[in-house]
Amino acid sequence: MTNFRPLSARGRRLGNDREPAVCLSLMTADLTTIDSDLNALLAMGPDVIEWRVDHFRGINSADEVLAAAMRLRAAAGERSLIFTLRSEKEGGAKTGLKPDAVEKLLSMAAKSKSFEFIDIELSLPPVIVKTIIDTAHQNDVQVIVSSHHFDGTPSEDEIVGLLSRAVEVGADVAKVAVMPDTMTDVIRLLSATERASRQLPVPLITMAMGSLGVVTRVFGSLFGSALTFAAGEKSSAPGQIPIETLREIFETVRQLEK
Repeated sequence: MTNFRPLSARGRRLGNDREPAVCLSLMTADLTTIDSDLNALLAMGPDVIEWRVDHFRGINSADEVLAAAMRLRAAAGERSLIFTLRSEKEGGAKTGLKPDAVEKLLSMAAKSKSFEFIDIELSLPPVIVKTIIDTAHQNDVQVIVSSHHFDGTPSEDEIVGLLSRAVEVGADVAKVAVMPDTMTDVIRLLSATERASRQLPVPLITMAMGSLGVVTRVFGSLFGSALTFAAGEKSSAPGQIPIETLREIFETVRQLEK
């Protein structure tokens, strides 16, 4: 049996014992449209909104990023927010930011206290990872330490190892995403998730991307994954299911269990 740990944010539980929390990604490019873009996502009823700041044209302006963060916080209300600066090598938009600029941006986001979660890539230099995690925790912000593999699916031991290393560096939530070539890869990801959920003390987020990995986005919580990413007006990664469809599947499963 898995030791499923749901996400919580500032005293509020996200998702439940059976279903993961559902996240939509905001990939707005312009400060002038950020309010309308966010409102469109909020109307779809996600549990969590992820701001993909790597898609934001004003990423090189601290003032613009901070202004956008404040507006997102005000508009989101009680909805939990994730600040994510995804690198190009892990599936993000091209920003040209150097590691020290990434550190400054993520630290600024944590200090703004506009976000419940900050996403940090495990592949960043260890000293930067530590600095950002320390800054986040000093500001009562949780850290998702993530690792994304678009070139394949690591072995089960490697996946568990990545999640374990995330915990070792101070993650509040450990995340791994992989790209499967076969259903065997998908099974490997789910098996690693189940194993890690029994071994590690923090919530996990795992998924296999692409069409083969759809099952992990729907039923990942049964293996220990606490959050799933759905598609709103856009998808932020291959294989995401429209949020309306995902909610319908969850409701159908609940009815069958009665």
